[in-house]
Amino acid sequence: MHTREHLTYSLGRVQRVLLLDDWKALTPDQHGSLVAFRVRFSKLQEQLGKTMRAVAIKEQQDVDRFGAVLAFMERLRVLDSAEHWTLIRGLRNAFNHDDENDTRCLAEFFDQLAKETPPCCSEYFRQLQERCARAYGL
Repeated sequence: MHTREHLTYSLGRVQRVLLLDDWKALTPDQHGSLVAFRVRFSKLQEQLGKTMRAVAIKEQQDVDRFGAVLAFMERLRVLDSAEHWTLIRGLRNAFNHDDENDTRCLAEFFDQLAKETPPCCSEYFRQLQERCARAYGL
């Protein structure tokens, strides 16, 4: 299974957890599902970012600032907007372990992460994959 498939699987498990009213009563299995989802989301987002940078290098674009890479990906129509990617990256980095005791914050964080999974996992992945296939035969 690839990272994207693992993330899709984790999203399915987390969507059931998101329906819970009492996040204070999470079972160890539910907590494990949340952790796996967060890690898999982060891993896919990081892999996509590295691939976008590699494409920009191959196309002899400025890669000193990742914002330039995002602007290039936007011009290629891999991303809808650089701002959206920045939001996803910020979300990936936003959660810290101090927030684990604030169940409202925890629920909101994972709800937002679940909402951002389809664009990251499906749209951006597919668009980047199609760009690489057209340009490089990969």
